[in-house]
Amino acid sequence: MPLLAWCRWLEQTPLATAISESIWLFPLIEGSHILALPLSVGMILMFDLRLIGVAFRNGPAARMMADVVRWSKFGFIIMFTTGVVLFMTQASKAYGNAFFRAKLLLILILGVNAAVYQIVLYPKMEEWDAMGDTPVGARICAWVSLIGWVSVITCGRTMAYQF
Repeated sequence: MPLLAWCRWLEQTPLATAISESIWLFPLIEGSHILALPLSVGMILMFDLRLIGVAFRNGPAARMMADVVRWSKFGFIIMFTTGVVLFMTQASKAYGNAFFRAKLLLILILGVNAAVYQIVLYPKMEEWDAMGDTPVGARICAWVSLIGWVSVITCGRTMAYQF
């Protein structure tokens, strides 16, 4: 089955139809998606600012990461779940939307960026944290994350106005 046909089928499922036709469900889900931004992306951006050296420089980055990751994970679960449900209700419109495609590509790039940070930089975080100097690689990951998440949010909001 071609992808566009699958998107059309997905929109016609009972769950997607019920959400689309509900006066309350779609706005509640969309609002939850947007309100989860501070928990998910906001926490990540705070940590990025710490790695870049712009804010939150007083404490160790390792401690800050431990504090923000738990909230970020919770927010990401909400955003991912509500995002999938929102996609279900307008899958064929999203399929042809350049901003939606850019958003997915950016999220993929951000996933790779996070994996690089976790595999390459995180294991040595306490060492460089103790020295008081954030390595260039960590700063690059932070800039990619910062720019990437701002772009994801911009694409998400722009895409919504084109539906």
